[in-house]
Amino acid sequence: MTRLPPLTALRAFDAAVRTGNFTRAGESLHVTQGAISRQIRQLEEWLGKPVFLRQPQGLALTPAGSLLAHSLESAFGTIQDAVEQIGSLGARQRISVNVPETFASRWLAPRLGTFRSRHPDIDLTITTNPVPNQREAAQYDCLVMFLDQPWSKGASRLLRQEQYVAVASPHLWRNGEPPGLESATLLHVLAGARERLPLWENWLASLGLRHVDPRPGIAFSTMDQAINAALAGAGVAIVDAPMVVHELSEQRLRRIDGHELTATHGYWFVEPREPAQGTPAHRAVVALFQAWLL
Repeated sequence: MTRLPPLTALRAFDAAVRTGNFTRAGESLHVTQGAISRQIRQLEEWLGKPVFLRQPQGLALTPAGSLLAHSLESAFGTIQDAVEQIGSLGARQRISVNVPETFASRWLAPRLGTFRSRHPDIDLTITTNPVPNQREAAQYDCLVMFLDQPWSKGASRLLRQEQYVAVASPHLWRNGEPPGLESATLLHVLAGARERLPLWENWLASLGLRHVDPRPGIAFSTMDQAINAALAGAGVAIVDAPMVVHELSEQRLRRIDGHELTATHGYWFVEPREPAQGTPAHRAVVALFQAWLL
């Protein structure tokens, strides 16, 4: 590794450049003018070149001194920024997170107590707004998005793919038998204003049930709404299993069979290219949140 000049000599040189003479440089560093002069002499001996021209009207930088002064200004600025960021790591931090509605209400919210117990100094603002473009995404520090591939407008990491199961209220069982799909009301989830996610089409195809028409039924804007409808006995829903863990364990919902289907879509953790706050300390907090989600 290349050796560097003594830091005390570099600090003395930087102070002399900023203040314009050795006396004021000494005052800024709480040392004598003679101490500054000795440090500058030591620096020049180390470099093998003068850094100042001593003139009657004051100090003037040599070409070597000018190059060093410019580099030190950048280097000391970087160090100062790092120190400030390290100091802010101990302070309270707030990050803004935008997530899908069902993910927020059925997966994230029940687990937030665990996150707060681990990271009591991190505050969260959680929203469930549509994010159609990069400019909208830049309002947030990070996002969880429901996608079938990485988002091209930010750094993306797959949290998990959805794992589908078919569920219904126990009230729909007759003589110990689950509701038949030929006659049951199918509960759907919309992918947009009108288009449905092909949950039932994919489910029935994976079972080879070509005789069951996947089109009739009731469509909802979110999976959370479809789950609530299933809880109320409105029909059979294809849902992401982790979203109904408690309902299944409490027997408020039951799986109609043992079949499972891994989705092509999943939940992706996304950091926008131009996040709401881009400081190193803030990015470190975002990284903690991402690690907890994983």
